[in-house]
Amino acid sequence: MILSTSTYTKAFATIFGVYGLQMLFVPANMVTDHFEAEPTPMLKFWIRGQSVSLLGLCYCLTELPEDKAALIGTITSLAVGVLYPWNAKFGLLNKDLPVVKYPMHYVPEALMGIMTLAGAASLLK
Repeated sequence: MILSTSTYTKAFATIFGVYGLQMLFVPANMVTDHFEAEPTPMLKFWIRGQSVSLLGLCYCLTELPEDKAALIGTITSLAVGVLYPWNAKFGLLNKDLPVVKYPMHYVPEALMGIMTLAGAASLLK
């Protein structure tokens, strides 16, 4: 095993926990760090509310058996990558997003790929 499921789950909970805290405390940064756009009050409202789901997921994963937690983290990393950074970059589902800001947007693009691959590697037995 290249990476243990326990280590992967801890890394997932830490990384996504940081995202959850950013969503809660500085929701505007989730927009301004990655797009040439100003966050509206409604957008900040939705981002802040999403922090509860993300932080709750991080906690729950630490309470599950390691294999299940790593599988959920891997699938979540892939889904988040498709729906957020790769969608923003390649217009997979949304074609009319404001210009993506680089170099900052490289962080989630790479991080979701790394987290997906690391999760898959942790599940190999």
